[in-house]
Amino acid sequence: MDPDQKERLIDEFRTCLDGWDVGDDSPAGQASDPPVDLALLFAELSVLRNEVRVEARQFKGALDDMRAMTELLGEQNRRLSHDLDRARETAGLAQRQTERRLLLDMLEIRDRIAAAVDVVDAYRPGFLSRLAPAETRLVRSLREGIGLTQRRLDDVLVERRVRAIDAVGGRLDPNKMRVVGVVVDDQRVADEVLSEPRRGYMRDDELLRLADVIVNKREIAA
Repeated sequence: MDPDQKERLIDEFRTCLDGWDVGDDSPAGQASDPPVDLALLFAELSVLRNEVRVEARQFKGALDDMRAMTELLGEQNRRLSHDLDRARETAGLAQRQTERRLLLDMLEIRDRIAAAVDVVDAYRPGFLSRLAPAETRLVRSLREGIGLTQRRLDDVLVERRVRAIDAVGGRLDPNKMRVVGVVVDDQRVADEVLSEPRRGYMRDDELLRLADVIVNKREIAA
């Protein structure tokens, strides 16, 4: 039974109940409305009620299916979000490790450049160098070129938030420094860093490379 038929039957039943009077007899000679078959009407109402129950159960089943689907989609969405977070974390960790290796390689190159600068700075032309001024100019040009390269490399490290550990003159910090030599000097403070054969570096608050240091150890009086 379609919805229009249901509405029509309900309207007819309502009209019948509103105009029905048990003690009201029709005047003589006047035609009366045909009697309503109440048995048929109640039968149709019973069918209608059963159909409503069936549709209600179907609607409830659809709601349950939609609720289950919503929960399933929510769980899948949570799993997807978790997987995406793990993927981002893994990608970020891999990127940081790659950047760390690259920065360590750059620091090794800087160490070699700094060593070359020290060698050139230690060069002192002798008397015979006056006989070969071109070689002296070559050494100076080489020093300027190496120094320029070192400054450019330092600028790149600063851009990457890399800074040297300030070790010389301070106290030994085992978390940032590694002792590679000891000097005994009673005039200096114990565990004072006297020199730094290899500089250490930090990137933000992360240790990038330990500083190799030589510290002072005061003798213990007998």
